[in-house]
Amino acid sequence: MSANKSIASGISCMAQLGATMAGEVAGVEIELDKHTNQQTDSESFEWNDSEEERYRDWIREQVQEKAPAEFEEFMGEQLVRQRFREQTEQNADNQINWEDEREQAYRAKYIQIRGSRDEINWNTDTGERKAQERSRMLTAARSKQKLEWDDQDEKACMERYRKKY
Repeated sequence: MSANKSIASGISCMAQLGATMAGEVAGVEIELDKHTNQQTDSESFEWNDSEEERYRDWIREQVQEKAPAEFEEFMGEQLVRQRFREQTEQNADNQINWEDEREQAYRAKYIQIRGSRDEINWNTDTGERKAQERSRMLTAARSKQKLEWDDQDEKACMERYRKKY
């Protein structure tokens, strides 16, 4: 076996293992792909600089043998783009007013509301602070008490379950 295993072959082996186990559970015969376990040509092939050069030459030959690309299908798109370009050039002289009246009305209303508001007074005496302080004091007092666990109820519950089962 080769020491260099690919991730794909590892995933393939795991999938075959899962399929085999599922087949055993379901009682169905699973037909596995036999040649995936054998060493492929690409795994036994050593890639070096001269092989890289031959490969690039081969790619060039493959590209040169192909027929030239056909771009007739894109002519419609080019015509549409040309039409849009012409429309844009025709409308280039039109003035656009980005500051419309509705936007200006909203801004004026916002400025009016913002200017009329007073600063918020967070120092109100609603009793919330007192409740928070009282809760903190009770929590601190409870934290200093010793906790005694009563095991009698737990033991009785365990005995009931032992008798039941």
